[in-house]
Amino acid sequence: MAVQKRSEASAFATSETAPIHGVVRRDGPPPGFRHFLGTPRASQRFKVFGIDPLEAPEHLPKVRGLMDRLSRRMDAELHWPVHADATVERWENPRLPSGYTYLLQFVAHDLVHSSIPLSVTGVLGAGTANARRTALKLETLFGSGPVGSPFVYALDAPNDERRTKLRLGRMRWDEKGVKPGCPFRDIARTPAENVTGIDRSIAGHRVALTEALIADPRNDDHAIMSQLTALFALLHNGLIDIVRRGEPVAGPNANLGAAYKRFLCARDALTAIYHNIIRKDMMRRVMHPAIYAAYSGPTPHFIDRPADFSNEFATRGAREPNGWQIPLEFSHGAFRFGHAMVRPEYVINDLATHDLSKTLEKTSANDPVNMPLDATWIVRWSRFFEIKGSRPNFSRRIGPFLSDGLGNDQIFPAFDLTNRVGLLYRDLLGASLAGMWSVDALLAEIAVRRPQLIEISRLLADRPYRVSRLRDWLALETIYGGLDSEDIETIANDPPLPFFILFEAMEQPQAEGLCLGPLGSIIVSEVIFGALVNNEIPTGNGAASLTEALAKLSTEYYATNVFEQVPEIERMDQLVEFTAEIADLRQAVPAFL
Repeated sequence: MAVQKRSEASAFATSETAPIHGVVRRDGPPPGFRHFLGTPRASQRFKVFGIDPLEAPEHLPKVRGLMDRLSRRMDAELHWPVHADATVERWENPRLPSGYTYLLQFVAHDLVHSSIPLSVTGVLGAGTANARRTALKLETLFGSGPVGSPFVYALDAPNDERRTKLRLGRMRWDEKGVKPGCPFRDIARTPAENVTGIDRSIAGHRVALTEALIADPRNDDHAIMSQLTALFALLHNGLIDIVRRGEPVAGPNANLGAAYKRFLCARDALTAIYHNIIRKDMMRRVMHPAIYAAYSGPTPHFIDRPADFSNEFATRGAREPNGWQIPLEFSHGAFRFGHAMVRPEYVINDLATHDLSKTLEKTSANDPVNMPLDATWIVRWSRFFEIKGSRPNFSRRIGPFLSDGLGNDQIFPAFDLTNRVGLLYRDLLGASLAGMWSVDALLAEIAVRRPQLIEISRLLADRPYRVSRLRDWLALETIYGGLDSEDIETIANDPPLPFFILFEAMEQPQAEGLCLGPLGSIIVSEVIFGALVNNEIPTGNGAASLTEALAKLSTEYYATNVFEQVPEIERMDQLVEFTAEIADLRQAVPAFL
């Protein structure tokens, strides 16, 4: 789940005025954030060498130094056990086709939107605020709708303002550029005249398409992300056509109202499908089985309910009046695990395999003269999800190691005096500056509320064992990072949360790196299953199936069930196949399935 060069570059520029050696204190988390299980007391917060970065900003260089050395220790390749299937590489995870890496990134974008990384600013302030005010409602795809985000939507008619379908853009076949008849298989991209006079076009050869016409610019972070966004847009547009065929004929004076009703109905249907896949497919694959069983039922017992917290910073605006707030322990801690799933290269389709660095650079911001995407970048989805027995790219096993491409110094340049490049250092430092729970204190708090969830793991329940396992691992591979004995003792006794989540996943008995461990699964399940409960399409309440939920949804808008022909969709392969059917892409060239 990489961050694109454009967003990192803007954050880097901001950091020139941000404190390099200090962190600005603020009363409570930034707007749109809160802490998991309430705000920890000073004694419960993460520390480095016994120092709380929030209480002693003058010691921040020590924090940066240790996170730098830990990130370098994590550069050492992990020694995974062999799979029963000898054709699968040891580091690959056959339980998680690589499409789920980017579905997780898409979900992350739908939960949190901060313009400036905390690791870069060093400031817990408004610049690191979460702009999302609703969770898992596909705001990352739809923006504020046809009225609030008209640039995201295509015109329905030449003579009025109706907009119901999401924009898509034509792909290129080759170096000659877009030609009439090229299929709409990319996100929409456009040039823009710049008041500064800067033009990145190649005169007489190709126009620079610098602007991606999508609701969330992060959905053009890289080529696979923009292709996944196009997939969801194709499905929405197909649902619009389904609704149109089933709706009553509107008179000429009612066209605008009918179009908006059509949009709302299709949007809600796509949201219901999306929720079903998150609940029954994505979470099932990623979570520890016992934790998934505890949270996936109809009446999960949540322990992270902001209304129950006594601390005013934890309760203020958690649900109302200020809307959604995301726990820092999720956004800057547990959910960073997706970065460890990123592969070093991807078979995109039958024409091309691209390495990670090229994939990350393939955006309108980084490579506008080579946009739109050409045929070598148009995803064949059976390479990313298992479709009718296909062999997809598998994600990496989850553990304390990231693919080399996420250390690309052009995409993730150094931003402080450590001169450390790469995404891993940013993850560790951001977590260290967020005032989050220490692992020990977090486990103790969860054990009070749901002890049975902690007791399933010796790594969580037995502190001396946990410290010993961390110490032993940190002491290996001494040429990486140069950790001394004091460093090792500090990290083993108080590990940064994102590092521990990866370490815990690697340590899973008989399932090393194949899913999250119990602690990571608890944090992620509390946030995502909690968001699903709080943001469910109302007509879906109590529905036994997606089919039933869509039938109820249709009756909110129309007298008949316009979704009668929509099948039960609860996995990503089913979503892809249904999209191919309604968008007439089963025989597409380049291949869609």
